[in-house]
Amino acid sequence: MIQRIQTVYLSLAFIAIALLFAFPLAQFFSDHGVYFFSVTGLKNMVPGGANAFHPLIFLPLIIVAVGIALLTLYTIFKFKNRSLQLKLTNIGVLASIALIMGIFFLYIPMIEKKIDIVPDYSKAFGIYLPLVALVFIVMAIRAIKRDDKLVRSADRLR
Repeated sequence: MIQRIQTVYLSLAFIAIALLFAFPLAQFFSDHGVYFFSVTGLKNMVPGGANAFHPLIFLPLIIVAVGIALLTLYTIFKFKNRSLQLKLTNIGVLASIALIMGIFFLYIPMIEKKIDIVPDYSKAFGIYLPLVALVFIVMAIRAIKRDDKLVRSADRLR
């Protein structure tokens, strides 16, 4: 049934990934301008300021984030097949870990080297959203396993 608790967890993970496109991941302040780093790219907030990177460099980040969002949305509607739902959520965990590692170990150090400044996370709410989505996906896995265990125990009683 669609009203199970794993549906709520997967919906919250989808919302967290969707909000990732609305909030910046980090801010960079320098003499050249103020940069906001989001999933969609690095934007110079100074009017007429040049961008430091080509927008296509951030395409893998966008693809992984959209992939996680679509995967969690698809997984919600696979409530009748718990084993497939469990496999899809495990893939979602791996993709979320890849997204987090890409942000922290690939993109932010690349931006730091290019612009030669350190990021400021004080007003960047988006940096926590991939972690929140990962927690909700893991909670959904636990709920799916608990639900599967309950169904198997009920089958034994028949």
